Amino acid sequence: MAMTKSLIDTTVAGKENSDEQTILKKLFKMLFNLPPTVSSTEAVIDIINTTQEQVIKKGMIDPESQKSLISFYESADIETAREEEIIRSILEVIHEIRNIRHQNIKSLLQSQRSSTFLKLLQVTATRMPVWFPRHDEQPPPLCGAIEPLPSYVAKSGDLVAALVKQSGEERWIVAEAVAFKNGRYEVEDIDVKETNRNFTLEKIYVKPLPLMRADPVTCPDAFFPCNQFVLAMYPQTTCFFKALVKASPKTSYDGYEVLFEDDFNQYTIMMVVSQRFVVSYPSLEIIHKDDEMIVEY
Repeated sequence: MAMTKSLIDTTVAGKENSDEQTILKKLFKMLFNLPPTVSSTEAVIDIINTTQEQVIKKGMIDPESQKSLISFYESADIETAREEEIIRSILEVIHEIRNIRHQNIKSLLQSQRSSTFLKLLQVTATRMPVWFPRHDEQPPPLCGAIEPLPSYVAKSGDLVAALVKQSGEERWIVAEAVAFKNGRYEVEDIDVKETNRNFTLEKIYVKPLPLMRADPVTCPDAFFPCNQFVLAMYPQTTCFFKALVKASPKTSYDGYEVLFEDDFNQYTIMMVVSQRFVVSYPSLEIIHKDDEMIVEY
């Protein structure tokens, strides 16, 4: 006998819960092993500080102290690198857990009321991982305001900003990439209230949304500057509009402070939009496109 949809959904949900529990156990084990590593690093740093204080009191550094300090610094470098790798591994596991929960949120989006739907959408913004550089590493594409490479193609399930025609007017909406075939995207409007939700679009009419949050301390260049125009998702909607940046995020958890431009070239009151839903403003030739470029499927 064929399985009912509800039974299939229950089975899938059960597997996801099982996967999450397995990963959580892995996370707890990694967190348990972290303090000894941190203590080891701190112990070496304490030795370095003590040795340096002794050198300062002497007013000079003798060859033996110099040799010891070099050895301690090398040990500290090794211990710090080990600690960094463990923390990065922990962050990757946390991201795995967030991805599992994000899939659960996506299924909830299909059945929730508008207000709950929009709140859940904002949750996806806070669950984006924060990018942390290694030494002088530069932020990668789709970290904050960093543009994707020209050859980049959004993966199935990724959120994008898509220029579509609905109810007789063109608008930028939050959509989910479904597939990429023959140079065109197939996307689906995430707003289940819309009757025509599926579109096939040329690549230039689809802008992948950021995959990582930027931190202004470690990568200040990964943000849109003040007084630059951007496309930002208007609060309590799933549509993007032209906006003027008035303040960049002060932490990785903050959003942009923007002023939205209306049809009369006037500005709204200041509003806050998360990094997840702010992308570069498109070139003029993209803003008004031919009707033939949109194909509903």
